[in-house]
Amino acid sequence: MKKLTTVQWVATGFVVITAGTLALGLAMQTPGHQHAGHADHAAHANHEDHTGHDHDLAAAFSAETQEYTCSMHPTFRSTDPNDRCPICGMELIPVSGGRGGEGPTEIEFSGRALALLGVQTEPVRRGDAEQVIRLSGQLEFDERALTSISAWTGGRIERLYVNYTGAYVEAGARLVELYSPELFVAQQELLQATRQANQDAPAFLRDSQATTLRAARERLRLLGLSNEQIDAVITRGEARDRITIHAPTAGLVVTRNVSQGDYVNTGDVIVELADEQRMWALFEVFERDLGAIQVGQYLEFSVQGQREMLHGEVISIAPRIDPERRTRTVRVALEAGEQALSAGGFTRAEVHITQSDKLTIPTSAALLTGRRAVVYVALGEGRFAPRTVELGQRFGDRLEVIDGLEEGDTIVSRGAFRIDSELQLQGRPSMMSPEGEHAGGHGHGHDAHAQHNDHGVHEMAAMDELAVTGDFSQVDLSAVTDAYMGMWEALHSDDLSAWQSSAKIFFAALDATQWPTASEAVYELLATGKGHAHHVGNINTARDQFFAHSQGMIALAEAGVLPNTIYLMYCPMARRGQGAHWLQPNSGLLNPYFGATMLRCGDELERFEGQSS
Repeated sequence: MKKLTTVQWVATGFVVITAGTLALGLAMQTPGHQHAGHADHAAHANHEDHTGHDHDLAAAFSAETQEYTCSMHPTFRSTDPNDRCPICGMELIPVSGGRGGEGPTEIEFSGRALALLGVQTEPVRRGDAEQVIRLSGQLEFDERALTSISAWTGGRIERLYVNYTGAYVEAGARLVELYSPELFVAQQELLQATRQANQDAPAFLRDSQATTLRAARERLRLLGLSNEQIDAVITRGEARDRITIHAPTAGLVVTRNVSQGDYVNTGDVIVELADEQRMWALFEVFERDLGAIQVGQYLEFSVQGQREMLHGEVISIAPRIDPERRTRTVRVALEAGEQALSAGGFTRAEVHITQSDKLTIPTSAALLTGRRAVVYVALGEGRFAPRTVELGQRFGDRLEVIDGLEEGDTIVSRGAFRIDSELQLQGRPSMMSPEGEHAGGHGHGHDAHAQHNDHGVHEMAAMDELAVTGDFSQVDLSAVTDAYMGMWEALHSDDLSAWQSSAKIFFAALDATQWPTASEAVYELLATGKGHAHHVGNINTARDQFFAHSQGMIALAEAGVLPNTIYLMYCPMARRGQGAHWLQPNSGLLNPYFGATMLRCGDELERFEGQSS
């Protein structure tokens, strides 16, 4: 077999064999590009990963194939197991434990090969499926139990009996003493009307006097005096220019709008009382989940700091969707007897919706590439075949199957990606390449780039859910971007101290930025490790946090809200062979996940234009 030089070919895939798994993936093929640093990595990988286990795997596969390949560059094939990869110098491993089946897309493995691959299967199930909707919100006082005490007449606050927010008052307790000239005049009119009504008068005047007395009493009542207070004025026969306002109900003072000595006008709210025994939980529900919430429905939820679960009835759903958050507020009234709660407390709820007669498979069984979904069906005797399926809703750790499978079909629930990778290496139809390719190599140009963009498909699929929908037109992310680049520079330089300094600046920049509410999921990723950068004593931990930060930054870059042009990079070897993306200010690749060990390992995937471009 003709060996290819480093100048002619670059990594188009990788195979990492560990103590119990065989993980395979793809990487971009670009003429003239090479992964520097792989030779150094090879020695380390050989020492840990290829001692003993390769012999077992080779023995399982030896009867089925005599070809060997490089775990970093599987396009290279050789029949000599003692040969070495001409690109990176690594030792070779068996190409696969599989051979072609009866159909063009079938693949067959021996029992031992299957054990080494760790393949697990289970039947497709039909039955009840439970959907879990997770909500977050906060506690507030029940609006129906709020009482506002207003000034019934203008005047000055002579004395304030309740002078702080949070005080608890009993029904009938004194709240304020109000000085009011208007009240004084009204009392004098009452006394005058009372005296006239008590005098002997002709019959035609008695009705008039009684009417005048009733009008005087009514005026005082409208000024805030109770019937008992009005009778007290008549009894003592003396007008006073002060009135005491009493609490009509018991409650907690949640608002105090006046201080002693203040002047108030008629209708001004003096204090507001709330019944602390009656609370609401306000949840924000996204548009996609509104169909699962109905008025009258009972929810179970938890409150931070409380061990017991709370219960309540949905009493209302906001009539309009918030244009920024894209949510509607759901009000849940807590059941009586659930006290010791504080308004403003954070709460979480899980809504369990059960749907019957659903055909489902585990989420781990489906291989997702864009709009396609592929599962592997077990045909028996170690044979497997891919099948394209149409998926529906997600129910926890299971996916609904709309078309492509039948109840009782046996599918691969664990290890489907490893089986698919073998088909890719053989150049046959697979998840990544529905039409298949020649086993000896991969195409160049646009097709190669399109294939390379499928690298890290699971990671990028997860980032697709981080759609940035908030309004960033007035948000300046320059400081956040600069600090992120500072962390990138520190990590590719293997400088933990510099990373700690940059991380501190990064988190400070996050706090100083006015984030749109709709970007909450992105912010949570960016805030990973916030406040604890100085506690990180291992650069690998810093790199794990940088992976989360990168996911959030990539979502912002894809939305076009970062200030400057930025480049998306990918390394298939990062994060222990799982692959990882990151952003750079330029196209000169410097790997932050390996630093000097494999500084040039990776590829440029995409260029994002910034707002200033």
